[in-house]
Amino acid sequence: MDSCETKSCISCDVKNCVYHTENDTCSAGKIHVGDGPVNSSKDTCCDTFKMK
Repeated sequence: MDSCETKSCISCDVKNCVYHTENDTCSAGKIHVGDGPVNSSKDTCCDTFKMK
């Protein structure tokens, strides 16, 4: 099993989040995926999200 030792392995396309990088990755130290409302099975509720 491969392990991810850097945050750069978490891809993200939410450009209005403070943790979004220009390489479309997440720069947060850790993330929390919540169980909040989503619109489809492709959505994720990221509780770590912070608006820029």
